[in-house]
Amino acid sequence: MRTRMLVSRLAIATVLTGISHAALAQAAGDNVSTGGVEEIVVTAQKREQRLQDVPVTVSALSGAGAEARGVQSTEELSTAVPSLDWQSGKAGSPYIRGIGSIISTAGNESSVGLFVDGVLLISPLQANFNLNNVERIEVLKGPQGTLFGRNANGGVINIITRDPSQDTAVDASVGYGNYNTIDAQFYGNTALTDTLAANVAVAYRNQMDGWGKNVNTGSDAYDGDSFDIRAKLGWTPTPDTDIILTGQYFTNHNEATKNRLLRGTVGLNGALPPAGFYDVNESFESFTETDVWSLNLRISHDFGAATFRSLTAYTDVDTLWAYDSDGGALETLEGDIFENASGFTQEFQLLSPAEQSVRWIVGLYYLDMEAAFTPIELEGTAVGGAFIEVFGHTRARSLAGFGEVTFELAETTNLTLGGRYTFDKRTVDGHTDVNGTAGTVFYQQKNFSQPTYRVTLDHNFTDDIMAYATVSTGYNSGQFNTGNAAAAAVKPEKMQAYEVGIKSDLLDRRLQINAAAFWYDYKDLQVNVVQNAVTVQTNAAKARVKGFELEVNTAPVDNLSMQFAFSYLDTEYTKYADAQFYVPEVGGGYTTVVGDASGNQMINAPKYSAFAYIQYEMESAMGTFTPALSYAYKSKIYRNYQNDLVSPSQNLVNASLLFTPTSGNWDVRLWGKNLLDEKNEQKSVRREGAMGHPLAPLTYGITFGVHF
Repeated sequence: MRTRMLVSRLAIATVLTGISHAALAQAAGDNVSTGGVEEIVVTAQKREQRLQDVPVTVSALSGAGAEARGVQSTEELSTAVPSLDWQSGKAGSPYIRGIGSIISTAGNESSVGLFVDGVLLISPLQANFNLNNVERIEVLKGPQGTLFGRNANGGVINIITRDPSQDTAVDASVGYGNYNTIDAQFYGNTALTDTLAANVAVAYRNQMDGWGKNVNTGSDAYDGDSFDIRAKLGWTPTPDTDIILTGQYFTNHNEATKNRLLRGTVGLNGALPPAGFYDVNESFESFTETDVWSLNLRISHDFGAATFRSLTAYTDVDTLWAYDSDGGALETLEGDIFENASGFTQEFQLLSPAEQSVRWIVGLYYLDMEAAFTPIELEGTAVGGAFIEVFGHTRARSLAGFGEVTFELAETTNLTLGGRYTFDKRTVDGHTDVNGTAGTVFYQQKNFSQPTYRVTLDHNFTDDIMAYATVSTGYNSGQFNTGNAAAAAVKPEKMQAYEVGIKSDLLDRRLQINAAAFWYDYKDLQVNVVQNAVTVQTNAAKARVKGFELEVNTAPVDNLSMQFAFSYLDTEYTKYADAQFYVPEVGGGYTTVVGDASGNQMINAPKYSAFAYIQYEMESAMGTFTPALSYAYKSKIYRNYQNDLVSPSQNLVNASLLFTPTSGNWDVRLWGKNLLDEKNEQKSVRREGAMGHPLAPLTYGITFGVHF
């Protein structure tokens, strides 16, 4: 009761400073404007452009803006970006406008491309991470089948980190929150010579107390820790040449894979859920441990007539997933799953000068990626007490050529034509051993290829109002089920998309309104089913998505920034006659049957989502007080194809109060997340029962920062 009173007072005090709303995208610095809405610079078309000049729907957040909204990890981006939903597990699975895929096996690729500094993350095992000293985050919505291309039917999340510069700078912070949580970050940049500079960014987080308990063992549930270090070396041998070498190591202990039976349901053999919302009842403690090493080299040279860029990257990812299928005290199917992914990517780009009437970019992209189970180790009553080892290895090699050209048809009208041709070669091999006896080795190979295109017409009605219309296609490569090398390959996903939009700066840049309407025809969706206790991918036939988005950003008076964003989604499986449905069994648990999901809504696609944010700077003799308040809403979300497993609507309120003294290089921030202490969860169902993974409870804390 006392906690709720304190939370209510904090929320009311923040509201009284001047509540409002505005668009999601904020300026790169995310400071409150004293002369109108700040300009945003993004790289959605592989070159720096004002957000309002890009005929693409993009939501952008700066690092400071993400912190003010309580966004500290990729998973929490869904609380600040309408139409973005994030499914947590051993791998991150983002959905944009209802388009995404839950990762089920080694080597699967998401329908949403996740990039850091323009480099594709080769494995979804990398997707769940804390945001370490980022400069900004760009979320591109709709299929990005030409310039980004690699499996980006739903869109692209591009995270940009700080590059080295000649300026010496230090930013550091340390914070403490409830659940005995320590957060610390450090960023340092220095010049080494007139042409050489380096920086290092370090982030550490340790939540030592869990949200709940494992009532079977007495240990904490839903705690975790992570450590991330990234170093960059920048060399500018000439004014026209930039070379940046980046090395990064990331390790994470994540308990997002912990599940427990949903309250009100009965599991296999009459198992019942634990009483506490955040409690579990596992006989085999589930978690994931992930280690990521990466090395990237970016080279850029301006020849005058064109700019050449090269992006080279290598990544290695190792994950241990401790798995408990029933989420309870039974020993149905449990064990350790060892997974590895590694890959090399190379991209070459050649870009024309931005000021030309005909602007173009051409490029070549190559990927060589491997993933393996080394192995999956399982035992339990579901396999008759045997010890099962599943070995699987898959490799993907992809080559794509792409290009895009923008013609200035008139002084205020542009036509953009883009295309990409992708060729993929996939292989898989594997075997299953029982009690040490080697099983039959299976091997398969399959090639996939697909052209994709984009046609966009944009027109500036005035210097401040631009409208655009786009027809584009997307493609997700076919894939193998690495845990079952004998299974047939999953067919590629294909997308046909139509979108119209408008972007505007009004009232002398005091008001910014962006809106878009879209329609997707979606074919051969890659979806998950359970076969012989193993989750595998298969294809649904067809789906349709249509919707509307509105973003408003305003600075009506000095020191006040207000934002609002709204998204409407109407999704439907138009043809899915062989969906996997779950039927409760007498005594608990479920059996599967073939059902017709045609006409049902798509999973993980809330019909309505909205976001509101306010920030106000109050100056005093002591210094500046900056309260901020954000509100995120998502309507109910269907979690299974038969539409009877539902996560209820969510109302998430975050707030912070930042104090910056008049003199001194430090600041202090009080913050709180989920101030309404709303209890919600992601849900899934399998033979053992209907499972839930709770979202974070009320959290709060204090953070001290220094800046030099």
